Amino acid sequence: MKHIIAALAMHESDLHVVEKSEELRKRTGAKVTYVHAVSLRFFIKEADEHKIKKELKDSIGKIANISDDDIVVEITSGWELILKTAKAKDADLVVLGNMSKSHAVLYLGSTAKKVLEKIGAPVFIARNKPLDEKILIPTDLGDYTMSASTVKNFLKSTAPISYIYADTSAFGEIATPYTTLAAYSVEYMQEEAEKQLKKFRNNRNDAPVITLEVEDSVSEAIKKYAHDNGYTLTVLASRNVAGLSPIIFGSTTSKIAQLVDTNLLITFVDE
Repeated sequence: MKHIIAALAMHESDLHVVEKSEELRKRTGAKVTYVHAVSLRFFIKEADEHKIKKELKDSIGKIANISDDDIVVEITSGWELILKTAKAKDADLVVLGNMSKSHAVLYLGSTAKKVLEKIGAPVFIARNKPLDEKILIPTDLGDYTMSASTVKNFLKSTAPISYIYADTSAFGEIATPYTTLAAYSVEYMQEEAEKQLKKFRNNRNDAPVITLEVEDSVSEAIKKYAHDNGYTLTVLASRNVAGLSPIIFGSTTSKIAQLVDTNLLITFVDE
């Protein structure tokens, strides 16, 4: 990791953004550029931009040693500034705060949603949890699931990692990818799920695979498991290389992102 873009909103969530960004900087040696967008709805003078930049520098300076060159303040929309700066710096990671008390970072119209739709780099949603004391990787057993070894290398982490698979096959559904459900019996679906799970375990021996038997909501079950077992980071993957737009509206991945109260690392993988 060489460059991190950290987005600030002059909100209490900025503390988590700075803390996580600085910890990753220390671990990886990456440079951090902090960005803050002033809404287009408000006209301010150039002098005010400098004032805002000084306020941000003073605030961040309580945690990190930064220079004026490490902060970008512009009159524009937040998502546009984040995307522009990430492209200019060839960013390896974008760190966003979570301003929603409900943790629903993907609601329509949010800066987070816009960034997730258009960015190609991983996105970290910083919350009031330690960075990565315990890491959980939900999977539907697809090959695109980010591997535990990749996560460890990317974050320079020594934290314990587990995959988690929510098995719904015993209740007439199946979570394995690319399967047409209607034509199969429950027994057949269970057999197929077991084959997929065995294959995944054989291919992913870098971390244990936890299996949850889920009768109702996969996302609720994963949320509860993560909370009850002290996980601080959840890693989610999107198969859409252009961003998350296909999963914004109601997919399991999107629901997990909205429900869990851990930090989130959202990655993008070629199909």
